[in-house]
Order: sequence, then C-alpha cells, then structure tokens
Amino acid sequence: MTNSDTEKAALIAEIEAARARVAQSGTELREEGERFRKRFDIPGRARESFEKNRPAWLGGAALIGLVLSKIPARRKTVFVEKATGTFLGAAGKLGAVWSAVKFAGGIAKPFIGEAVAKWVASRTEQKSPQK
Repeated sequence: MTNSDTEKAALIAEIEAARARVAQSGTELREEGERFRKRFDIPGRARESFEKNRPAWLGGAALIGLVLSKIPARRKTVFVEKATGTFLGAAGKLGAVWSAVKFAGGIAKPFIGEAVAKWVASRTEQKSPQK
C-alpha cells in the first residue's frame, strides 16, 4: 500500500466515524424532543391524571362547586337623595332619554317613510325631461 492509499483509508474511517456520531446525535435529539413533548403535553397529562385519580378529581370539583355556591351574591346599593328624590345620574338620564327617542322613532317611522317617499317622487318628477 502506498502512502496515498493509507491516507484515503484514514479519511474514509474518519468520515464513517463522523457519520456514526451524527446518527447517534440525531437519535439522542429525537429522544430528548419526545421527552420534552411528553413533559409539556398539558391536556394529555391532565387526562391521564383524571383517569388515574378520578375520585379525587370529582371530589375536588364537588368541593369547589359547594364553596362557590356558598359565596353570597353581590348586592348593589342605590343611594337616593330624600330631598329631591333624584337617584338617576347622568348616565341614567341619558338612558331614559335614549329610550324615549327610540320609542318615538318607532312610532314615527311609517310617517317619516311616507314623507320621504313623497319628497323623492316630487324630486324625480322635477328632474325628469318633458316629452
């Protein structure tokens, strides 16, 4: 064997060793990724925990439901001035006015529609060319 043949053989051996290391690294990386995926699969882990510990989960849910049902409802306090009897603030007054405007608009809608139709008809008659 010549010097170049031994160098070729050494290079081929180095390449094969490098390929083996890359393949091993890829396998390790895939395994680590799979472990990471399993560790952070929250829905899967929760499902598994529920299947293993069903009575504890159901008991805890019942207990939380009981505690939440015993919390008293929030009571809203409205202060009314006795001298004037006013209890509506600016927003309340605006809401009352808006309700009245909507009611009046609903009643007046047919009359407004008829008036607009007459106005449009008169405008089209004025602009149409005479024959």
